[in-house]
Amino acid sequence: MIMKNSPAKFKESLKEKLLELLWRQWRTLGISSHGPEARHLLDLEALILATAVVAEQDHRLWTGALQWLFCSHEWVSQSRLKRMAATFIQPDAFLKIPLINESIWKEALSSLAPLFISHEAALHKRRVDPVTTTPHLKKLPLLQLYLRGIFGVNARAELFLYLHVKSEGNSNQIAREIHFDQKNIYLILERWAETGFVSRERRGKQNLYALEGGRNFVPDVETIHAFWDWNTFFAIYSRLYVAAHNEPWAADAYLLSSLFRDVRPLTARIAKSIGKSLPDPKLYSGKEYFAPGSRVLLDLFSIMAA
Repeated sequence: MIMKNSPAKFKESLKEKLLELLWRQWRTLGISSHGPEARHLLDLEALILATAVVAEQDHRLWTGALQWLFCSHEWVSQSRLKRMAATFIQPDAFLKIPLINESIWKEALSSLAPLFISHEAALHKRRVDPVTTTPHLKKLPLLQLYLRGIFGVNARAELFLYLHVKSEGNSNQIAREIHFDQKNIYLILERWAETGFVSRERRGKQNLYALEGGRNFVPDVETIHAFWDWNTFFAIYSRLYVAAHNEPWAADAYLLSSLFRDVRPLTARIAKSIGKSLPDPKLYSGKEYFAPGSRVLLDLFSIMAA
């Protein structure tokens, strides 16, 4: 019997929630399966990385993702994907192992290079071959791809999306959050400011940019957070997922509590963006933090994935 608030229960719940979220997002992109689609904005590169983390636990999902990447690779920003992948393919600072298995990562890269390999090689001769369709760009959660269709698969699409969701930012902040070179972002913003497409306001030692002429360029979309950062979200929960599926953390409430404390600065930022608070780990010693920590992390996940 699995006890409430036990490491085993946390592992079971986290796996169920993460897989359901990933399936929802891939359905929205065009993988055929039964169930609801995503309601909120997607980040394709972040989704690829999170799916690679769970690939060995759900082969059908991973096979579908590889199939989609093979057929629709032109929508993927490979340079952005590789920048974001550093967090996932290098040994984690706390866990000391990568979040993505090396062979899984090679499969993903292979499916993104179909001109040089056969379809069968890209899928590594997997038996399951789910039906995929090209993405329907006018679905609101696929605003990222819609903008890539207009601007191209480049920094401009991500920059516009950032300003559309977060309203304003400086070039350093924006470049860091959308994973592009700061100098390139600055040059684009300056050109857009000259045309009146964005506004530029000097505050202190920095320029803040906001959409001006581009404000009504796309329809508004529903988003539950004040910033759009699936990469951070998936990085947090991928670390938790890997820990829950590997020894010595999987069955050790004390070690998992230590990881909960380690990810707290980032989870607190996400929680704040949706008006939630996290329990203060200073009020709990050792493994006493596991029960409240695991509960709030799963609750936060449910809210973000709703």
